[in-house]
Amino acid sequence: MNRPHRRLASVCLAALGLGLVAGLATAPADAARGRAVTFHPRPLAAGAIVANTLRGEYEWQGNSAQPTGVAVPDTYYRDAVRWAQVEPTLGTFDDSRFEQGLADAAAKGGRFGFRVMAWCPGCWMQDSTVPSWLPTQGDGIPDWNSPTFISAWQGLMAHLGARYGDDPRLGVIDVGGYGKYGEWHTDGEGTAATPATMRAIISAVVDNFPRDHVVINASDATGTAIAMSLSPRIGLRADCLGAPNMYSLVATSRALQRRWRTAPVLSEWCHAGGSSTVLGARQVRRYHVSTVSSGNFPVAYAAMSAAQRAGWLNAVRTAGYRYGLRSLTLPRTVRPGRSFVVRTGFVNTGSAPTYDDWRLQLRLVRAGRTVATVPLRGDLRRLLAGVRTFRSRAVVGVPRGTYQLRLAVVDPRGYLAPMALATAGRTSDGAYRVGRVRVR
Repeated sequence: MNRPHRRLASVCLAALGLGLVAGLATAPADAARGRAVTFHPRPLAAGAIVANTLRGEYEWQGNSAQPTGVAVPDTYYRDAVRWAQVEPTLGTFDDSRFEQGLADAAAKGGRFGFRVMAWCPGCWMQDSTVPSWLPTQGDGIPDWNSPTFISAWQGLMAHLGARYGDDPRLGVIDVGGYGKYGEWHTDGEGTAATPATMRAIISAVVDNFPRDHVVINASDATGTAIAMSLSPRIGLRADCLGAPNMYSLVATSRALQRRWRTAPVLSEWCHAGGSSTVLGARQVRRYHVSTVSSGNFPVAYAAMSAAQRAGWLNAVRTAGYRYGLRSLTLPRTVRPGRSFVVRTGFVNTGSAPTYDDWRLQLRLVRAGRTVATVPLRGDLRRLLAGVRTFRSRAVVGVPRGTYQLRLAVVDPRGYLAPMALATAGRTSDGAYRVGRVRVR
């Protein structure tokens, strides 16, 4: 049952995951006035892992979640798509790898991300990464600045964008294309891409995927600067979470360290010796990393020390957004057809915000059936960290009676399940039980 709670400080601490409150509590001042009631849903334990798209852990190279049992909805082919396979002859496309990745992500209720590699020296696919029809500059290195390379890349992105740009299963496109493994570094081998070529490569991705998230490996200063100037929705990728410098410009650039405010930062665990999960967890917080890989660390989770496991879990728990419903305030009694004010308080204890257009939704439930759905105002993309309250006006047109209140954070495209919150009381429809309201 809901009951007045006299220690508001305790309620606030509980909502932040620093204490415990049983059930739903009402604010005593509102109760005394009899005009409004505030519900404080119970938070999940601070150590609980909340799984959503573009946060926490993504599946890398078929590696299952670490530790076992953690939900990993997203699939990221950052080193599994070779241009030679996708376009075996100029203008002829094989989309099977994309179809496989999209189907895999959909089966887990998440989204797919990819990078197309034009050059993968020393890889298991070395002999077949560079398309045979693509001009090279010797040693199998693509001729980055040739008109054929640039126009073919633009054609590939136009094809993929036309086919998948509106597919809700697609989440992130890693710019790729240039450098070893599509990671925008060449280690001084061959003639580098010119700034004009770099701009053309990046623009082809951004222009053909206007609805999706785009990231670029932050290893080349010129290319990264061009990407940052082209669009605020281009995010960053850092290759070596847990290494001192992450093998990335992110670790040294104040400008890049502010990019998380408008676009995601992705990373993967570093396979280099000396890498640390404890340091990686600190980097997740410091650089506002949204998601990390399910593998690639030198030691598998099962063989880690206690300290290494703690660092790994800390990184997975805090990477990306971690929203909790802190409070919901509305009149004790509402009248059909009359507007009333709803205030929803959210807290974000994660390292970054969501970058997707989730919508808040209030549901009135009676006898286990949703009888009214009320859209609420509130853009969680603006809740970077801390606490924020959104104010909405709502109207219901239902018969008189008492209704259970539920709140859901929904995907307006209808593909993703409602967002999982760091809040107890999730129901089978993905909403959260909040309290009750009278309609009369």
